[in-house]
Amino acid sequence: MKQPEVSPQQKRMDAIRNRVALAAPEWSVKSDGGKLCITATNEEGTALVATIVDAAPISDSEMAINAPDDLIWLLKTYDALAGRYRTLRAESPRQEQQKPKDYAAECAMKCSEPAFKKFLEECHGLQRPLTDDRAANKVRFILNVGSRGELNDDPAAAARWQDLRNSFDAWRRT
Repeated sequence: MKQPEVSPQQKRMDAIRNRVALAAPEWSVKSDGGKLCITATNEEGTALVATIVDAAPISDSEMAINAPDDLIWLLKTYDALAGRYRTLRAESPRQEQQKPKDYAAECAMKCSEPAFKKFLEECHGLQRPLTDDRAANKVRFILNVGSRGELNDDPAAAARWQDLRNSFDAWRRT
């Protein structure tokens, strides 16, 4: 089975994880006469990674100094949240929550279609000129509703709308 293509975001996340895994596990900051030195320590020893000069803005210095610990913390937090999300998804019932149909909006769109107006003219006696307002009035009359909003509130009205729409679809195919 073919694996789905990896998204650019996932590629970037994988690259970040790889950099963190390859980097030294211990980071520290030392002062060296007017400048800050960021060092990394692994089993081979301690190495100077970056020097922050005294003239560097404090906010940028803070960002550089805390980047290793912040990055590791963010990855651990992300993993914990992703794990919790997967657990909740597995525990929750597999109900696909579908948004209820908006028959009123669908009807309004149909009433503006020239083909639907022609269908109403030929099959239901809609008088010319074939305007959107005339089509809407004719549909309300055919469906026996006071407003198209009832199509969303009244199951019987919704069923009548679906029948009319199906009749239109059948008419269009012929």
